[in-house]
Amino acid sequence: MWEDFAKAKSSRYLDYKFQPTYRVGLTNYLREELIYKFLNLRKTDIILDAGCASGRQLFKIADRIKEGYGIDISTGFIKEAENYKSENNINNLFFQAVLLEQLPFTNNFFDKIICAETLEHVVNRDVVLKELIRVLKQNGFLVITVPNLNADATLWGRFLRLLDIRKFRPLEDFSEKALNEHGDAHVREFDKSGLISWLEDNKLKVLDIKSVSFIDGPYFDFLLKFLLHVKFLRKMIICLEKFLTELNLFFGRHLIVKLRKK
Repeated sequence: MWEDFAKAKSSRYLDYKFQPTYRVGLTNYLREELIYKFLNLRKTDIILDAGCASGRQLFKIADRIKEGYGIDISTGFIKEAENYKSENNINNLFFQAVLLEQLPFTNNFFDKIICAETLEHVVNRDVVLKELIRVLKQNGFLVITVPNLNADATLWGRFLRLLDIRKFRPLEDFSEKALNEHGDAHVREFDKSGLISWLEDNKLKVLDIKSVSFIDGPYFDFLLKFLLHVKFLRKMIICLEKFLTELNLFFGRHLIVKLRKK
């Protein structure tokens, strides 16, 4: 399933998926900016992007770190990352297709780890988290992002759930056809309290948690296609979204958590 997915869409994960000119791109743009803020990068950092897709996040920070390692389940995504790396002569990033449940790194190897929009996909989240903790240095930082209530945590999304118009259905058949019919490849959903409880139970200290992408409503995705293409309106919408994040509200589509390994 993931090979078919990457074959069709891997190039989008280098740019298009993060352009704030449509709703999904805006959400990813806001989420990505907060990841970089939480990382507090240093030139001595060795960083892992666990579930890196086409490597965009590492490419964006390559000149601010010592080394970056990107891993993904799909060889298609890794091939896209390697091509971009070669075309742009980037020498401090390394990519490979591996399972998150079996990381090919020694204990305490990384200063910081990114795991963005990945834990909702893995079959055994506990095994994956334990592997991430194993390869993270003592007092190292882990930045995790997940959909909040499967991206239904906005006030509008919660209202639709209350009416039983929307509800979470985990993906059970891992095929390209099932994915297209289902709409996403999530096997679980997270909320703020459940996510924090799970992370703290695994001896991680939550340093900060934010939510992004709040604005929602009927036909909103359609309306944004027009509003976000007007430069001053796009700036206003982005400013409003960032303001809501800084208010520490938690009815945004995604959660971003900064953690320290105890």
